[in-house]
Amino acid sequence: MKKYTLLYVTFFVLVLLLAACSDSTITARDVRAVLEKEGLEVTQITVGTPAPIDVNGDNPSVFKIGLPTASMENPEYVFVQTFDSTEAREQFDKSDGNSLPKFEGSFPHMRQKKNVIVIYWSHDKQKPLLMKQFSNAMDKLSCRFWNCSIY
Repeated sequence: MKKYTLLYVTFFVLVLLLAACSDSTITARDVRAVLEKEGLEVTQITVGTPAPIDVNGDNPSVFKIGLPTASMENPEYVFVQTFDSTEAREQFDKSDGNSLPKFEGSFPHMRQKKNVIVIYWSHDKQKPLLMKQFSNAMDKLSCRFWNCSIY
């Protein structure tokens, strides 16, 4: 009888964990953490007004990214726009999603995941310097237990 009780309790806990995970959202801090896990130096910076992306007065989080072992002559950036939910991000896509902002001398590479839009701005359109690390980081964004975080 104890075996079955333990089995039911374990099953119940797993269901709770999965249910809690499905409602979690990704934060700019989560994005920063996965970028750092890919070996990038990540520094949060403040952008001027008006911001390149502005969602109902909510400016994106902006990070300067680079390789710790290299001198970055032209810094590259990541913009993270968070939304309250995946549905809110999808609604934004329908209304303004096709209009990427202009960032002088840089080319946008956009990824969307759950409730965030993440744009990597590179100075090289054909072979972005940090694209491999950026792509790996975006692939690793996931939901784990009650928080969205890295694997």
